[in-house]
Parts: sequence; structure tokens; C-alpha cells
Amino acid sequence: MTDDASEWQSGYEVGIEVGIEAAANALEADAKKCDCFARNEGECGCGAWCEWKSITSARAIEIVRALAKSPLAFPW
Repeated sequence: MTDDASEWQSGYEVGIEVGIEAAANALEADAKKCDCFARNEGECGCGAWCEWKSITSARAIEIVRALAKSPLAFPW
């Protein structure tokens, strides 16, 4: 006999893990984008060429909320 509550909890936890990983991937991808339109590392002022740039919490929230609205992020 299966426990429906434990199966639901397991599926819920998997969904949370998938969402967290998707958010982390979106934040990582944004951190690697050059925002200063540099053509090479020597011109870069945002830090994306040589390391990950720093972003504000507000920008992180924008990225995660945009991800949540994306039909590709969560197909269910």
C-alpha cells in the first residue's frame, strides 16, 4: 500500500529542488553576461569577462520572477 501523502511530499520536494536549481542557473547565466558592452576583457568594467559580476538583490528578484513566468522553466 502506498502512502499518498508521502508521495505528494516527495513530488513537492522534487519540484522545490527543480525550482531552486532553475533559479540558480538563471542567476549564474546573468552573472556571466557583460553589461558594459566591452569588446574584450581589457575594456570590461562590470567584471563579467574575468569573474562573475555582482548584482543587486533587486536584480536577482527580477531574474527569478522572470524565470517563474517562463513556460520553459516549469512545464507543469
